[in-house]
Amino acid sequence: MSDSAAFTHFTSIDNAARANLCDVAELRLDQLQMPAEELRAALAGNSLPLLLTARHPAEGGQAPEDAAARAAMLEPLLDIATLIDLELRSATQMQGTIQKARAAGVPVVGSFHDFQATPADEVLNGAVNFAQQAGLDAVKIATYLNTQEDLIRLMKLAGQTHRLRVSVMGMGPWGRVSRLVLAKCGSLLNYGFIGASNAPGQWPVARLKELLAEL
Repeated sequence: MSDSAAFTHFTSIDNAARANLCDVAELRLDQLQMPAEELRAALAGNSLPLLLTARHPAEGGQAPEDAAARAAMLEPLLDIATLIDLELRSATQMQGTIQKARAAGVPVVGSFHDFQATPADEVLNGAVNFAQQAGLDAVKIATYLNTQEDLIRLMKLAGQTHRLRVSVMGMGPWGRVSRLVLAKCGSLLNYGFIGASNAPGQWPVARLKELLAEL
């Protein structure tokens, strides 16, 4: 997967003809609320790489807080996943899911979200270090950018050498600028949307992919 992969999320089952719009599609299992076998049938013939997410409600999701309930949403679908995403806050509780994903050859992304601000550098670097210690393959950090200084700090984080892959993005008034700048700095996954945005500062995925190709 390239460092400038265009990424979009789906809250409904979309036609695979949209595959040319992005490199990877995120399926938000917490919003789809479909039984695993029904979802599997709906995806028959899909060739688009899939990242599966069952997001914790404290970080913008609609899945239960109970880690076992979210694991039960992810684990039956590991065979169709290219990646899975779970919150860093859940990495200890969901070690069983991480190990099952690893056994299935599915990399795990650990997410950290702050919808109000960009926390101190110690917190940002701590999230990366914790993801590494938890045995994750990549870490995704999404924060709200209140100032250009916040963006500069995320640029430095994305540009540093880490022992695992890093996806970094901003939300808010600096969000759109950040998605391009941070991709150029080496951010692994760069999220856009089809239909309606689910975070302030996202680009439509087709436009994002076009812009990333020009960087």
